[in-house]
Amino acid sequence: MKIIIITLSVALLMLVNEASAQSAYSVSVSRHADIPELNEKRINQILEDASKTLRKDSVDNGDADVACDVAFTLKGPVRTFGSVDTPADIVNEQHRDAVHEVDSDIADVDFHIKVVNNIKFCRPGAGLFNGCAFPVRFRSIIVVLPRDDFPDHLLWAHEFGHLTGLPHRHSKCALMTSCGVAALASVARVRINREECGCLRGGPGFCGPPDRVDCGPDAGCQ
Repeated sequence: MKIIIITLSVALLMLVNEASAQSAYSVSVSRHADIPELNEKRINQILEDASKTLRKDSVDNGDADVACDVAFTLKGPVRTFGSVDTPADIVNEQHRDAVHEVDSDIADVDFHIKVVNNIKFCRPGAGLFNGCAFPVRFRSIIVVLPRDDFPDHLLWAHEFGHLTGLPHRHSKCALMTSCGVAALASVARVRINREECGCLRGGPGFCGPPDRVDCGPDAGCQ
């Protein structure tokens, strides 16, 4: 009888924890003063599309592909920043961290998005980056200026995944793909597994620092 009671108690505790998991996040957005102004309507559309990507619909294709109840909303006006220490082109660790540390002066925001011109440094390694959520301790995401020919909503959702601690995944169809977010624009249903959804619902830093995973020739739709 005691075993049954303990088992039921554990099950109820799991249900309570799942039900209380945060799934709605307020976001502040700031742009560098040297890049074009950002229309709040455009920002809201990106956040709405990012939310739809995670929530999908009522279809659940098993643990490998779930509808994840997460939503993003803009809080406050779009602010500006810019100084010698926070340039529009990030080329080193000092620039990256200085931009991460920019305060939007908006209280009670779950995380911050900073928009710049170019990201040439995020983590050690060559190449250009479209987004950077590393290190996760800043509760901040840096992204490049939105453009019409790029799926910015997928980039923002992908970088939020990193902010929660999610690593890249060796799949060309996963939200956390290691093969480049742009390719996801042609995927009918971007995949999020149950474990990833738990991190996304847990919020910034919930799953610890992510490991690096590189794209390979056999990274199919998994």
